[in-house]
Amino acid sequence: MPRHSYTLHVVENERDSRQSARTVPGAWLAVIDRVLQPARPELERCVREGQVHRQERQVVHQRRAAAIAACMSRIESARAAVFAADTGAVPQLMTDLEREWRVLSRKDADDGLMDLWARLTPGSWHDRKRWRDSSAADKVDAAVALAADVRGVEAAEAAAHSLRSALAAWGVTLGARIRWRAIEHEGDAVTELLAQPLLAAQAALASEHANGIVGRRSEAIRRAVRGAAAASPRLPARPLLTAEIAHAAFVESMVRAAAIDGRPDPVAPLRDLWRSGYALVEADASGVTLEIPPL
Repeated sequence: MPRHSYTLHVVENERDSRQSARTVPGAWLAVIDRVLQPARPELERCVREGQVHRQERQVVHQRRAAAIAACMSRIESARAAVFAADTGAVPQLMTDLEREWRVLSRKDADDGLMDLWARLTPGSWHDRKRWRDSSAADKVDAAVALAADVRGVEAAEAAAHSLRSALAAWGVTLGARIRWRAIEHEGDAVTELLAQPLLAAQAALASEHANGIVGRRSEAIRRAVRGAAAASPRLPARPLLTAEIAHAAFVESMVRAAAIDGRPDPVAPLRDLWRSGYALVEADASGVTLEIPPL
């Protein structure tokens, strides 16, 4: 396992540990600087197209409503004529009108969003409707936000796949499916995901003395990362995410000190994900859910 300047060594004395832990490792400062702040280089264009889409759909909805109302009026007139004739026969006109009404009443499940998605995104994205897992009210904003940051979204998904692969080596199963959603409440997926690597690291640091020194040093790093996050403009409003990032720094410190051969770093993919500007909301055997920060 590659060693960095802040890699823990069990042989360090406690005084040196306390001194070196006062500085947050650069990799974690980069996480704090970038998480929940996607680059979105195409945001202006995508927002403009989203506004055009909403205006176009409003016209479509108005025309559809008017067409349904006109069809219903003709159905009522035809029905009144049938009752007035009192012959018991249903003319072809009634059948045709009812068929017309069914066609007009049939809703487009995506409400034209595929047309917007095709305008906003590269061809390789067209068959992957990343906005589909968002609520109906959020779908247009989700499409706009994701399309505005093609490279960042792809980096986040690559990090999620790397996380799945890395955790498998630690006996943790994640599904391959990736969902994108604007969140309504914070999740706490990271602590559970890293529980097994942390236990393995603690077991590998066989003696109480080794565990004690490394644990105190790792806890100091946790506190330093949490303190740096508290000074950021975005994270104080996200206490669970802040705690997850600090806990990941703690686990990384423990795992690196344990130096378990043959197992990949379980925290590096999380750092890559956060540095892409996005965050993990949920993770289990069915897949992972990534957060779409608001526009």
